[in-house]
Amino acid sequence: MKIKFLTISSLFFLNGCQATAPTMKNRISFEMDNKYWPAYSIVYKNNWPECGNLSGTPDAIKKQRYITTYSSCKVSPEGYVPEQIIIEYTPWLTYEEQIKKGYGVPEELRYAQGEEATKKRISIMAAKQEAIAKIPATAWKRIVLTPPKEVEKYKYQVPEGKGNRSRGKNIHYIISLNSDGSYSIETKLYWVQKYQEKWN
Repeated sequence: MKIKFLTISSLFFLNGCQATAPTMKNRISFEMDNKYWPAYSIVYKNNWPECGNLSGTPDAIKKQRYITTYSSCKVSPEGYVPEQIIIEYTPWLTYEEQIKKGYGVPEELRYAQGEEATKKRISIMAAKQEAIAKIPATAWKRIVLTPPKEVEKYKYQVPEGKGNRSRGKNIHYIISLNSDGSYSIETKLYWVQKYQEKWN
């Protein structure tokens, strides 16, 4: 007796049916890897998409014109894929130089309690923002990410490892800012981890 085997590819065309790619959520995230450090810190223009990983961050920090205290973003809402992500950045002062010039919060003030300490921190943050605003336009570098291209690239690829498949794939950019002024971009594909109850 002969046993006939049907391959997966042949099954798609039985009865005139055609294969279609499964619809799956795609999450976008990115992180900046500063290779300039410790010679320079990096500042960014705050034109990033909304970042779900900052849900507990005070608006006083999230809504500043320039980003100085974080360097990663999980694009929100979950499943939203922007057409473009524009990252504008420039090397700036080291932490020690910022402290000397009055643009950095000293260690002893960082966790100090009370109204006076809060006022001092807000004043320092405002001074820092004003100083960054004076950086010449020619000093800013620009990177443009196009997430829909990555979604297409990874459409048929299955991430390695375990995760919650119902929550979809996470396309993650790692952007290395090199000290010679160049940059490189690497993308990784993960499942959104099953232990993550929330995207943030």
